[in-house]
Amino acid sequence: MKALGIVLLCISVLALGNGCSSDPDTPMGSEFLDDGRIKSRPGEVFQDTVQVTSGDTSFLVRAVMFSASTVELGRKDRVESWPVFRADFSTAGADTLREVKSASLTLSQSGETDTLGAVFIALGEPLVKSDTLKTITLADTIPDSTLTNVRRRMRYFPRAYSLPPELVQKWIRDNDTHNGIAVVLDDTTTTARLDFASMENGSSALDPVVKVLFKTGEQSTYRMKVDGTFVQDLFTTSNLLLSDGVARRVYVPIDLTVFDPRTMVHEAKLVLHVASDSLLAEDLSVTLYEPDAIDISDPGILTGTTAVSGVLDPDMDVVRFSIRSTLARLISEGDEKAALVLRFSSEGTAIRRAEFFTSGAADSLKPSLTFTYSTAPTFPK
Repeated sequence: MKALGIVLLCISVLALGNGCSSDPDTPMGSEFLDDGRIKSRPGEVFQDTVQVTSGDTSFLVRAVMFSASTVELGRKDRVESWPVFRADFSTAGADTLREVKSASLTLSQSGETDTLGAVFIALGEPLVKSDTLKTITLADTIPDSTLTNVRRRMRYFPRAYSLPPELVQKWIRDNDTHNGIAVVLDDTTTTARLDFASMENGSSALDPVVKVLFKTGEQSTYRMKVDGTFVQDLFTTSNLLLSDGVARRVYVPIDLTVFDPRTMVHEAKLVLHVASDSLLAEDLSVTLYEPDAIDISDPGILTGTTAVSGVLDPDMDVVRFSIRSTLARLISEGDEKAALVLRFSSEGTAIRRAEFFTSGAADSLKPSLTFTYSTAPTFPK
């Protein structure tokens, strides 16, 4: 073991006098063989701490939430949020032969009373549900066909937002041309956020839809193929950032060369120190996992074996993750390098975050491994 530990000495206190004429048997029997040679002796027990001195970082996973029950518009909690939608016109059928008279995007919202300015902008590339979508591309603005400007007032009650008939006509007749719509915030001073029902809201009556009235009187409703919330951070930090909305995970490298492969691990914890007042959200359930790859540019960094799950306490200053079995297995496998990654357990469903001090912080605040272990036992030759 290269790292120095503190030897835990076990001292037997004799109950009778200051000594005795012969050593008693241990609970496992005599410690001597019949020929007088000593039996195997257990290794010494140590406690140690290994600090992470470099390589720890946060990495971006995605910036669009697809699985939440709402889509969000606004500026709040140091992020800006835009709803994004892509309607499904693959079922248009006979509608491709009809001429559109009017059309609208209908959204349902409740619980807030704010009104926000926004602009509808067509997406430059098809919106596709993806666990790794980090950005969206904006194309042309979509004006309100009932007004002379492109700025809209997003309301706090269910409302139909007008779409240009000729544009929707094109979407219906050529489904591939419809990449999607972004509802882009046009109010940089607001501190409010509106939540609209998404496809995941649990009630089809509240789902976002495109409603179309044709000149022949027929009406059709087109549901969404995909919807979500595109989120952008409005701040920077030098800390390790664990976040959702803009989904980031925390990467902690482990140098296994400090461990003797024969080491027996009795207890081990990954220790992270929380930056003051950085925890945001009601659900702070997290999962620590051993990734399938230790290079953050490798897709295998996103998957792996769970080491431990838990819930962050908003009042805590330090988090200790028990990783005894994980560390013991990593040591036994004989690799020189490994890593652990921390993520929110239900990633992609809410705006939340936590910040932890990095290896660049004071020694008392660096990420670290604390562990209790014993050296290998010795055997008679």
